[in-house]
Amino acid sequence: MIILIIMRNCLTILLNIVFKKDLELLYGKGTMVEINECKYCTTTKNFLVDCTLKVGSIELFQETQLDGLTYLIEESWKYTGTDKNKISLVSSVDII
Repeated sequence: MIILIIMRNCLTILLNIVFKKDLELLYGKGTMVEINECKYCTTTKNFLVDCTLKVGSIELFQETQLDGLTYLIEESWKYTGTDKNKISLVSSVDII
């Protein structure tokens, strides 16, 4: 359980600090990702990442939608040390 909390925090830092320029390029200034939950599914043997994309510009979001977020999470996942496991993404969007 504690490992999953650490992974959630690691993903949050990677997405909002390390990949901040990429996020702002894709979705506009002030965009951030909130990782709500990260858990392991034993039946499918993959991780489930539940996140919320908080965008400031709806125009940029309509062009890229969630494909960019999926790519950034997959890239961030490589830094967690569990890149051999697959991930499933559950995402939602909030306009700030």
